[in-house]
Amino acid sequence: MLKLSQTSPAHTASAKEGSLHSLKQFFSCNILLILGSMFWWGSHYLLLWNTGVASADSLVDGYDGRFLLTVGGTVIALGAAGIFSSRKPGCEISDHRLPFFLFAVLSVVALGMLAAPLVSHAYLPLGECGAVLSGIGNSFALIMYGELHARVDLRCMPLVCAVEIVAGVVLFFAFMLFPAHFALLFSAAFVVASACCWFVFSRKPLGHGRAAGTAQVDIGLRTLLLLAVLTGLGYGLVRTFAFGNPNTSAMVIGLISECIGTLCSALLLAVVFIFQRRLSLFDICLLFVVPLVATGLLLVALRSPLAIVPAAINQGGFACFFVLMWYFAATLSSADDFRTLTRDISFLFLVSQLGQLIGALTPPHLSHELVTSLVYLILIASMLLLYWRSKRSPADRKDAGTAVSAHRKTEASCASSQNHWGEIYDFSPREMEIVLLLAERTPYRQIAEKLFISENTVKTHVRNIYKKAGVTSRESLLEALDTSRKKGEETFS
Repeated sequence: MLKLSQTSPAHTASAKEGSLHSLKQFFSCNILLILGSMFWWGSHYLLLWNTGVASADSLVDGYDGRFLLTVGGTVIALGAAGIFSSRKPGCEISDHRLPFFLFAVLSVVALGMLAAPLVSHAYLPLGECGAVLSGIGNSFALIMYGELHARVDLRCMPLVCAVEIVAGVVLFFAFMLFPAHFALLFSAAFVVASACCWFVFSRKPLGHGRAAGTAQVDIGLRTLLLLAVLTGLGYGLVRTFAFGNPNTSAMVIGLISECIGTLCSALLLAVVFIFQRRLSLFDICLLFVVPLVATGLLLVALRSPLAIVPAAINQGGFACFFVLMWYFAATLSSADDFRTLTRDISFLFLVSQLGQLIGALTPPHLSHELVTSLVYLILIASMLLLYWRSKRSPADRKDAGTAVSAHRKTEASCASSQNHWGEIYDFSPREMEIVLLLAERTPYRQIAEKLFISENTVKTHVRNIYKKAGVTSRESLLEALDTSRKKGEETFS
């Protein structure tokens, strides 16, 4: 173990300088990704927090109709993306040009439709249609944002997202000085700039492959889905509470509380970045998400006299988890060459949006009474139960990816078993080389570099390997190889 007392000040200073230099180099190398994300957050906030649009598109008193329709469109699109990505693992939408074009076009058209009620005093259904299109376009952004950020070092993702969020809030305040229809025009310009920056960044090579995060993986997708729907439900309830009064002043208070909570979430993400080496994914949820969401719900249930307080606290925890879902999905899928990345992102945001929709549809007179108390108790009880299970028996963490440890035996014996595997599955010599590298969890990019072939050729060989072995993922392949190795050992003995 390293002893801090033996570390010289000069060494510590040089280490800090090295870390700062690495961060500076990281930001300079990924400037297009960061700029595009800043523009997207700015556009998102201009639409989400614009009181003029919110008041113009409200369907009934106490409900933000534009928000409900936008979330509904997002749910539909994310559901379709989740089904598609489940059937085609390893297929990322950011690898293609069409999603960037659809994101920009749908969002710009939607913003034009949302501006119609502000220009014409006559009733037009364009605002409602624009809200739905905005949700569909935003679903492309949600998936591409996670896919593109997973192309860089995952250790830096929380900090990068924190910087992008703060920059988006700054852009929001800068352009809120203009009338609502001008703000929507700026939002459309931000969307186009974001799509362009993201597209150019997506064409860059991955370099030496994707790097996994440093946080310990002790939580699985099913647990994250449960937490996503509960936090989304809590956010929807508190948003209904904040918008429960139809007058504009109440909306302004609600939007200010969301802005304060968002800035707090950026601070929490920076803290996660600093301490992620000492924390597990479950620890991050328990420390930075659940307490804030639960406290906000509790204050709402207790009828807090200051509406801005519970909304801001709840928004801080929700926004932190909202961003961390990209980090969690990338970390979990890194064990399988990110083949499940798009699927995990789609389903996490799908259930979160469903929770928001249900919470936002709750009648205002119930949003701060029985329903809020019930969600609070369910959230606390669920987290306590999951924490008890994780500490009681490590064997209960099957959905957290503990199959990795079981595969280490396979990795150690791959070299001696290659002839046996070649005979069973009829692998060619080149396929056998790739199988051994897959067993060592080598990314596709590094496999291509070691074998002096293109990455597309590697993917073609991997598809053939999966087809011969009758599997669809690296984890399934390793299980099949381990099973055949054990059978071979039993036959030989």
